[in-house]
Amino acid sequence: MNYKCIIEYDGTDFCGWQFQPNERTIQGEFEKALKKMAKADVNVTAAGRTDSGVHAAAQVINFKLDKDWNADIVFKGINSLLPPDVLIKQCRVVDDSFNARFDAKSREYRYRIYNGHSALKRDHYWCTNLSIDFSILSELADSLRGSHDFRSFCVQKSQKESNICILTKSFWTKRGKEYTFHVVANRFLHGMVRSLVGTMVRVANGQLTKREFAELSRRPERSPRILTSPPQGLCLVKVEY
Repeated sequence: MNYKCIIEYDGTDFCGWQFQPNERTIQGEFEKALKKMAKADVNVTAAGRTDSGVHAAAQVINFKLDKDWNADIVFKGINSLLPPDVLIKQCRVVDDSFNARFDAKSREYRYRIYNGHSALKRDHYWCTNLSIDFSILSELADSLRGSHDFRSFCVQKSQKESNICILTKSFWTKRGKEYTFHVVANRFLHGMVRSLVGTMVRVANGQLTKREFAELSRRPERSPRILTSPPQGLCLVKVEY
C-alpha cells in the first residue's frame, strides 16, 4: 500500500532531509522508524530535499509498505517512534502511482528575517542588525515573478540542464521587525531561495544596486557578489498536487 503523509520538522539539529551515513537526517529518522514498525527496509520519497537547518511546516512524503494497515495505524505507529522534532500531521492511503516528488505541481517556501537579535528566534529566523529598505525588497521580489533562468542563484555544482523556474508568487511582508519572503514556484534549484533572499537584502542594505541585481540575474554563472542567507530562516510551507 502507498501512504502519503504531510509532516513537519524542526531542521535545527538535522543535516537536511536526504539520508547521509553517520549523520542525523529527517529521511534517516523516518526510515529507521518505519523499519522498526514494518520489520523491513522502507524507502521514503519527499516533495523537496531541504538542506541542513531548514524547516518544514508541510513537507509531503510517500512510502510503500507490504502491509494492509489503515492510515490511522501508520499515523499513530510512526509518530510514536519518531523523535520530538519530527511529526506526521496527516496520513492517508493513495493510489499506487503517487510520487511525492514527481507529482508535485508547485512548492511554497517562506523565509523569515528578524531585524535585530533574539535568543528565542535565532533557530527560526535570520537575525541581523542590517538596515533594510522594505520598498526595495518588494520591488525586487516583484521582478522575480514569471519564468526565469535562476542558474546564477543556485549552488553551481547542482545546476541542471535547464535552470528555468516559474515563480507564480514572490513578495515580502513586514510586521514590526519581522520581514517575510513568500515564494511559490513549479520547482526550485538547490540553494535558490536563500541566494535570492541574501542578495535582495544586500541591495536593500545599499551594498548592491538594483541594476547590479538585474545583471546578476542574467549571468550564466554564480557571482561572489551573491549572498546566501542562513538556513534557519527558511521553511517549506506547502506543496500542491
